[in-house]
Amino acid sequence: MDLSGEVALGHAETVGTPSFTTSDAIWLGIDLGTQSVRVLAVDESGKILGIGSHKLTSRRDGSRHEQDPDGWWTAVAAASREAVKGLPTAMIRGLAVDATSGTILLVDAEGRALTPGLMYDDGRAAEEVKQANAAGAAVWAELGYNRMQTSWGLPKLLWLLRDKPELVSGQLAHQSDFINRRLVGRAVATDTSNALKSGVHLIKEEWPKDVFDRLNIPGSMLPAVVRPGAKLGEICAAASAETGIPAGTPVFAGMTDGCAAQIGAGALRPGSWNSVLGTTLVLKGVSTEMVRDPLGVVYSHRSPRPEWPCRARIRRFPAG
Repeated sequence: MDLSGEVALGHAETVGTPSFTTSDAIWLGIDLGTQSVRVLAVDESGKILGIGSHKLTSRRDGSRHEQDPDGWWTAVAAASREAVKGLPTAMIRGLAVDATSGTILLVDAEGRALTPGLMYDDGRAAEEVKQANAAGAAVWAELGYNRMQTSWGLPKLLWLLRDKPELVSGQLAHQSDFINRRLVGRAVATDTSNALKSGVHLIKEEWPKDVFDRLNIPGSMLPAVVRPGAKLGEICAAASAETGIPAGTPVFAGMTDGCAAQIGAGALRPGSWNSVLGTTLVLKGVSTEMVRDPLGVVYSHRSPRPEWPCRARIRRFPAG
């Protein structure tokens, strides 16, 4: 299944009125981009059976870049209804969500947003990244990227707690986690791909407790962690009513948008590479071992397979 709107729209075959047989299986990919949400319904061969999209709006002010998390859900529901309209929804076998890397927020016990979504390129955490790098230097070195960047999830979490310390009773959620929880109707695990920039230990596949203790971030704020592809739950009745996706449809953990694009492009074997141009331009490839970059430009995601896909950020393009 292709979880990337850019890749799927560019390379899959689009059909007008598809014909179905009883053996057809339909898979849904939900892509949370910067400017819109895109939903694709595809068959086993990757042929597009339905497409839906809905615009998103951002608030920008200097280094700030925020979006309304409830707006994400509104867009997902609208785009999903559009994508599955006219399809035999009983044939939908599952879905997964990809989202922008490093976009976080805090939620309450019911999954309601306590903060705006701090987007992947929000740059407010310039001081907090110093704290994160001092507290986690040994772990970040072990993971090959040596130091975090200002726009990563963990520095932004520290910024949120400095700005509103009372929110320490909330829980960290990545953009995809917020949507997955609404789809399933209960708390869900995050995936190692989205959690990379929030400090998850990709080798041990758990949060490095000592680092978070040094940063005074309680473990209660951190979601459980699973690998991409793990089943998170099933579409709940409330989400079904809003999206048109049948209740009981399995929801699987996705990845960041760049990694989803890599998978959608078929760059799956060690030594294979691809590039993706969206709001950012990145190169991604597959390695049999973690890539270690002294400059911290190249960093590795944990693949659902044993290989380590590595991602190199080349240049950030202005949004819009």
